[in-house]
Amino acid sequence: MKLKRAPQPWVVFVAIAGVVAGALFGIDRYRHRFVRTDTDLVRLLPTKDATRFFVNVAALRRAGVLDLLGVSKREDPDYRRFVRETGFDYQQDAEAIAGAADSSELLFLVRGRFDWDRVRRYVTQHGGPNKAGRWVSFVAVQPDVLGLAISADRSAARKLLVHKSRPGGNPPPYPVWVEPSQKLLHNPVDLPFPVRVLAIWLQSADPVVLSLGPGANAEFQLRLDASFPNPVTAKTTRNQLEIETRMLKLELARERRQPSADDLTGLLAAGRFEVSGNQLKGIWPVRRELLESLR
Repeated sequence: MKLKRAPQPWVVFVAIAGVVAGALFGIDRYRHRFVRTDTDLVRLLPTKDATRFFVNVAALRRAGVLDLLGVSKREDPDYRRFVRETGFDYQQDAEAIAGAADSSELLFLVRGRFDWDRVRRYVTQHGGPNKAGRWVSFVAVQPDVLGLAISADRSAARKLLVHKSRPGGNPPPYPVWVEPSQKLLHNPVDLPFPVRVLAIWLQSADPVVLSLGPGANAEFQLRLDASFPNPVTAKTTRNQLEIETRMLKLELARERRQPSADDLTGLLAAGRFEVSGNQLKGIWPVRRELLESLR
């Protein structure tokens, strides 16, 4: 019986060195990633007066509700082409999306899985301004984070290329939230009428956060958290929102209608409000039927 020869010491040394080098490379690569949490992702957004928003795509996917909050791919040929040519489908490949928007540009940060060669090829082939004269630009923030901008500035995405997150408080702990800018609250002409009325009553609050998350007695709930300059202003706003809710119910009663779960009447008529100090909280139950009707 022929015995196998023991490996030479130098072979063992090279193998160990290779393992150690690979481990050190992986540790160094992870250590130099600036986006490790959702908070890191949000803090990479510019701090200017813009409406900020966040979607925890992975959490919605696990809850089985991502389809209700997403675009319909059957009706969007541009999105189908994007998926086909880049290989990136947010419903499968995205983990989280953060963004900031104002009247001049829209910025996105997307954490997920990307085929960077295909993404670069897509941008090269479809580059140029759109009908509104805005450019689409992108940057690779790190291997699993893409920065995207739609702006008159063809290199606007570079604003997201920072190597240190910007200061700021912790973002709301909800899977979907939006923090409207003061500029939007004071000029809400482009918002739907019910939202416009809400914005007007929240003009003296800062910050204002609207979030969507799990509900107690409904499948979901829409939550308002607003900080006012003082308790008097917070109570005045609560009283006015309660009056608006009662007036909606009275109007529906005069029309011999009941609040419906699949439109905004069911949402707005069920609003509840409370004040603690200068903090106002509002809660509206959100039924699945409403989300399905908004698709």
